[in-house]
Amino acid sequence: MRISTKETTWMPIELCWKKIMTGALAVTLVTGSASAVLSSPVAVHAAALTASTPFLDVNAGHWAEKHIAKLYFQGIIDGYKNTADGTSTFKPEKSVSQQEAVLMALRFAGLIDQAPTNSLIIFDESFVVSEFFKSYIELAFKEGLLDREEEYALAKADTANAWGSKPASREWVTKLIVKAIGQQAVANQLQNAASPFQDASSISTRYKGFVNAAFQLGLVKGMTETTFEPAKTITRASLATLFSRAQSSYPVDYEGQQSGVVSDLTSTSLTVYNDGKETTYALDSNTVYFHFNSEKPITKDQLLEYGDISVIGKDGKALYVEVESDTQHTKTVAGTFDRYNATDKTFYVWIDNKAQLFTYDESLVVEDADGKTVAIDTIKRDAKVTIVQDTFRKESRTLKLTTAVAPNTTTISGMVQNLDKESITILQDGKNLVSKFLDKSVTVQIEGLPNTSVSDLIPKVDVVELSINANEQVVAIKVQNRQMNKITAAQIINRAQDDKLLTVVDSNGKNAQALYITDATKFVYNGETMTRNAAMILLSQFKSIDISYSHNNVIILEFVDKYKGELVTVNETDQQVTIKIPSGDLITVPYTRAYIDLKDKPSATLSDLKKGATVTLDLVYDQFLIFQIKIHTNVQYEIVSVDSVNKKLKVKTGTEAAFELSTTDIEILKTDGTKGAFSQFKAGDRVNASYAGSTLEKLQSVTTSSNG
Repeated sequence: MRISTKETTWMPIELCWKKIMTGALAVTLVTGSASAVLSSPVAVHAAALTASTPFLDVNAGHWAEKHIAKLYFQGIIDGYKNTADGTSTFKPEKSVSQQEAVLMALRFAGLIDQAPTNSLIIFDESFVVSEFFKSYIELAFKEGLLDREEEYALAKADTANAWGSKPASREWVTKLIVKAIGQQAVANQLQNAASPFQDASSISTRYKGFVNAAFQLGLVKGMTETTFEPAKTITRASLATLFSRAQSSYPVDYEGQQSGVVSDLTSTSLTVYNDGKETTYALDSNTVYFHFNSEKPITKDQLLEYGDISVIGKDGKALYVEVESDTQHTKTVAGTFDRYNATDKTFYVWIDNKAQLFTYDESLVVEDADGKTVAIDTIKRDAKVTIVQDTFRKESRTLKLTTAVAPNTTTISGMVQNLDKESITILQDGKNLVSKFLDKSVTVQIEGLPNTSVSDLIPKVDVVELSINANEQVVAIKVQNRQMNKITAAQIINRAQDDKLLTVVDSNGKNAQALYITDATKFVYNGETMTRNAAMILLSQFKSIDISYSHNNVIILEFVDKYKGELVTVNETDQQVTIKIPSGDLITVPYTRAYIDLKDKPSATLSDLKKGATVTLDLVYDQFLIFQIKIHTNVQYEIVSVDSVNKKLKVKTGTEAAFELSTTDIEILKTDGTKGAFSQFKAGDRVNASYAGSTLEKLQSVTTSSNG
């Protein structure tokens, strides 16, 4: 354990928690163990690959991941190190004793250095505390974190358990922390207030006001949405969460941590402005990111430039980054550009009939309406412009100047004749050939087709508008004559001209279309784009495709071997099944002897197909024919036990005995529908299982046994 030797003068308790806490205060949450990790937080975190903490038992998605990460990087908590392989664990579900909780509260409040030393401390004989903790417990009595008379009485009432080593209950710890942040007055005011928890009658009278205060202050949320479970022992994860949430309302300054405004953000660095000074931190794959209003990690892309932020760093590197608000400290004004002075780095803009002066430096971003960088000397007088300035500096800095029209840009239109990686030729007005070089960052816009490039253009078909800059280079291409159509469950009835011409019909054998495959056609199978050569092999085998086309040219050709949708009808006379797919289209597919796959009913028949049910039609790949129909069902299970090694759950229902479920190769979701992990499952939880026929496809948590 690390103990700070820094001398501290006495201050009222409501101010002490604002003290700067040094790195020497990094200790384990459970302080009695000799196996506590005392190594550098930075060195340990370097081993973390997916989770935001270095602890093997705090996986990405753990409900307390954010709070454990934050306190770890602040140097307040650590874990347990395996000396054999150097890995570390946190033991998030391990209980915390009352004496350990007091020590952590003192550290959090910045009072730890005031503990008496070399003095004889004698407690009531029934009040048993480990020798190491005596001075800290005495300090807690002195500073009002604990009431001596109350705790002595509790010890006498439970002589079978030593007061110090007794696991701390949730209600007891809640009172301790509310006192540590100086909010007893709030607790007194809320003593008789209605509780948000349904099990409020189980909360002891002496703690009721403190639980109400902690809930109002955002420190606790309960074990579930409706219960607090006051007598349940506090775990390491829950205690870390309480301390972390307390900082949201009552910020504490820690060594290496600072708050400010994001003044610059690049792919590898983050600059924070605070009180006239800027600090730049390096960002790498080990940096973790969170948002003040969420328990889940975010990505660097979700950071808000010119927004409030908190950074915990060491040696110039950002370890932990948290967005502190959704407010961007900028202001935007619009006007008409007048002139600029390159020598003085100033420009004038007419706003409300007044010429206003703006200064700028090398960091000014100058863009056109499409977001392309332009030079300020290319902006013409009287051009409409908008200016973005910051509001967090004493003297606002001009950040961005945007012109409504791309400077010196002209447009021409015509049909594409030829193109390559460097140039494009169009036929203008039906008679003049015009060739232009392509800008390296040229953009292509085709309605109905995302992520487009020059390779998606079709010569002799596409009519385009070219935007040309002052260097006579094409900076943007917009296709003007595409009208995308789609045939779902199309059947190929003829191929000709070396597979360049396909004749297709819809699932009902109607709406015949003769369509051309071009060099720009994209081929897709199972969501993956494939090469033309590979597609030609499948084209000779597959009879069912989804085809998107414009005019008579194939834009996207997707090979399909199954369709999922809502069952509309089963026509046993004609042996056809009609379903409504997510796009809203109706498709009809024939069958001969289709196998019906239904969970827990191996002898299912067509009579088990009910209108409105979700089904998957598995097709014979070389025929437009159903060979299997999977009926989708949902079942809710209660988890009996968790096999973390083999990734298996033992589950049961109200009518079924317990059995094992393998979670290999299935989708796992959290209660809110976002991606989850096996580590989220705990005995006692409920999960929704989604089946396609007899195959388990997805598990989604319904309840969790702990959430702080």
